[in-house]
Amino acid sequence: MPPPTPTDSPQSPRRPSRAARMESRHVGVGVAGVLVGLVVGLIALRGTAPLAGTGSIGQVAGLTVFGCGAATAALTLSTLTRDSLPWFGGRHWGRRAIDVLGLSLVYGILGLFLTGALFGVFQQAFQGVALDRLAGTFWVALAGGGAAYITSAAAASLTGRSLATLLAAFLTVGVLASAMNAADPYWWERYFSELGEGGDLSSFAFNLTLLLTGVALVTVAEFLAHDLDRWARSAGESRWLITTVRSLLTAVGVLVALVAVISRTVSVFWHDVVAQSLVVVFGLTLLAVPVLLRRLPGALIAVTATAFALLVTVIVLYLGVDYLNMTAFEMGAAAIVYGWLLLFIRTVSAAAEDTEERTPTPAPDVGPVPAATARQPAESSDHQPSDVRP
Repeated sequence: MPPPTPTDSPQSPRRPSRAARMESRHVGVGVAGVLVGLVVGLIALRGTAPLAGTGSIGQVAGLTVFGCGAATAALTLSTLTRDSLPWFGGRHWGRRAIDVLGLSLVYGILGLFLTGALFGVFQQAFQGVALDRLAGTFWVALAGGGAAYITSAAAASLTGRSLATLLAAFLTVGVLASAMNAADPYWWERYFSELGEGGDLSSFAFNLTLLLTGVALVTVAEFLAHDLDRWARSAGESRWLITTVRSLLTAVGVLVALVAVISRTVSVFWHDVVAQSLVVVFGLTLLAVPVLLRRLPGALIAVTATAFALLVTVIVLYLGVDYLNMTAFEMGAAAIVYGWLLLFIRTVSAAAEDTEERTPTPAPDVGPVPAATARQPAESSDHQPSDVRP
């Protein structure tokens, strides 16, 4: 029987794996979120309150989710990314601060919108229900803990693909929340940007959604450039190709942010110039990607060609035959942009991962094998060799 190895000794406890330590951290952050929710609920809720509406449990829970989600995302992106994403954590502090602030607000505001919608659905499902202070505090604490736990786990495993999906969900939820609370229910008869023209909370939410989307798109461009760099080193591509693609996507993000900053209430002319420039820059991106990155999987070329054809189609339907109004044109163009961007990022990430999997890992140098351990007995020691005589 072989002697026990040091790991088999009962006196040497095994250290938990990195995944186990990370999960314990997420649970601890979730518990902290529950405690924050308890404090907020006990302070903000004074008596019986409905599930949704002004002064409701859902409103308090939404604000709690926003605070817990944003704070958790900021903490996670500022600390854990130094290990999981060393290239992200090692960037210039100014750019890293903008990325962390933008993504933290994206997590927090998305949680705020989803929490408000969820409690609104509950209020419709349970007509007339109202909860006392203790029951309401319970739901606020549960919402805070869930937001902290989910955000911690999501931010700790952030990738280009998950960030693009998060961004698409954030933009969709933010625009729908603004449209549902717009002062004019027939805003869609004129143009999409009318949602951001008023001075109410709905207009502020719309402009803030576009602004944070633009900032996050710049971060997406950095994630994409990192994956492209990994792929390019293996494929033998030049680095100027990566710089060009990153610059185009960064320009798209900056223009999206400018659409929010220069609303039609600020300047109709410059707002339209920025919006039209956004369509032109994205069209150039669709034309450049198949040429610059022709060694990527062929499916990307087909998707890019389809997206460009769809973009030309909506332009013709809007300007050529006057079939679409301004709102339909803007929504169609936005859907094409984000649909293609999501598929593009997933394709690049998959190509980078495939490159790493096919790269051979050098075997560790264990030195020469001792002769005593190299020889193996031909038979078990329980039997005598056949040529041995008594």
